[in-house]
Amino acid sequence: MTRTRRSLLKVAAASGAVALAGCSSILGGSGGASETQWLYQPGTVGDVDHYLSLRYKPSAIAERAANFDDDVYDAMRSFGSSARDLVGFEFGTTDAQLAFGKNAVLAADFEADDVASTLEAEEFSDEDAYKNYDVYVGPDEDAAVGIGSSEVVVARSTGIFGSADNAEAVLEGILDVNAGDAESYAADNEDFKALTDAFGDSAIQSMRTYDEVESTDTDDGDFAGEVARGIDSVLVDDGIETTFVRVFNEASDIDDGDIEDWVDADDTFDEFQDVEISTNGRVVEVTGTEATGAYDFYVGSA
Repeated sequence: MTRTRRSLLKVAAASGAVALAGCSSILGGSGGASETQWLYQPGTVGDVDHYLSLRYKPSAIAERAANFDDDVYDAMRSFGSSARDLVGFEFGTTDAQLAFGKNAVLAADFEADDVASTLEAEEFSDEDAYKNYDVYVGPDEDAAVGIGSSEVVVARSTGIFGSADNAEAVLEGILDVNAGDAESYAADNEDFKALTDAFGDSAIQSMRTYDEVESTDTDDGDFAGEVARGIDSVLVDDGIETTFVRVFNEASDIDDGDIEDWVDADDTFDEFQDVEISTNGRVVEVTGTEATGAYDFYVGSA
């Protein structure tokens, strides 16, 4: 059977377009970076009402490199590589990465001096510390990096969500949310909060909100009343368990028959074992497990 490949890079680009029209910790409950802890409210950077976020565990994914389809694994390694390369992190030793626009929060075992040396070699200048993070700004002021005790934050002044400030101002906006001095995406948007509440500790997650969908198209997986979606992929013993989460404006907007028609029509679910559909209030979850070699990067799609 031929499956439709949705590589991370292609899907992420499409998701950015949707976000412009319409992104618990990075390591689960153990602390670190989270959507509620780091993501600023839409409009903080660029004139947008919604955006896409992705968080994932590169080192855990790398441990299963031999089990993934080669193209899918290469796509996962490529995504977010510019932020890791900038600060000298390798994919296989980065414990977690939160990506939103061209910004990133990276968790790894690192020495602050090593990161600083890497940046200075690229002519980054050492600026005043901010919120307990050492700040470095690039020579063209289009990139800024905050080095903390357990995370490194990379901010850029331009990205798929537009630009409103220089990179250092974007970095400060991210650090303000982390410090509790600015409102987060989850605090600002109840639909995004519903997504974060539905997700747990997993290897790969994506989340986005958008303007309410007006009409249903089960072939494309679009549903009237839908306002947010997310994808949660967990590494399990027998493969990868993925849950597709849809948030609706009201629980009454959910049509169980439409959800079932989508699952029957979309070849995304062809390799899934024991697909389960569950509803909790205005949130619908579709969950199934597949072999690691059959896994595709579903970010931003179904």
